[in-house]
Amino acid sequence: QSNPIIVDGVLYATTPKMHVIALDARTGREVWKFDLTRGETIQRRFRHRGVTVYKDRVFVTYRNLLWALDRKTGQPIQKFGDDGHVDLRKGLDRPFESLSVSASSPGVIFEDMIVMGSTVPETLPGAPGDIRAYDVNTGAIRWTLHTIPHPGEFGYDTWPADAWKVNGGANAWAGLSVDPQLGMIFAATGSAS
Repeated sequence: QSNPIIVDGVLYATTPKMHVIALDARTGREVWKFDLTRGETIQRRFRHRGVTVYKDRVFVTYRNLLWALDRKTGQPIQKFGDDGHVDLRKGLDRPFESLSVSASSPGVIFEDMIVMGSTVPETLPGAPGDIRAYDVNTGAIRWTLHTIPHPGEFGYDTWPADAWKVNGGANAWAGLSVDPQLGMIFAATGSAS
């Protein structure tokens, strides 16, 4: 289901049953398991491309939630976001309740931020495919790259007037890459709605 990561002799991965697992890399013994569905029945298939491990945290997404789990216990870190998770639908300059936003690719770490792309529909009106950086400790949004530029931002004049209000998509669903020495993040985006 995902590309596993081994840190300090522990393998971290997601499973087809929507669990995050930590295994002793030498023996295969389960250290902990966290159910991302929180006991709900899985209605349809959801792809996971892995987890991000940073210091004492394991970051993982399930549908519209970005979770921060304690690396040693697998329990949500309560000080991160809302009881251990942030809702990826929030902070997009639109009413979040009706938006379809998820992430199947893990984020990348830059300094003390986890930077996330997302998966959004390519229909109108669509959810923005903004790339956002979240504080690894609190879950607060530190910065946002509007992939469909807002007024005053680079490239705004290349779009129809106020496209950012209704168009969506232009999202980095396949993941991001970071060059920490240059302080640059690279992202390929899909089509705009």
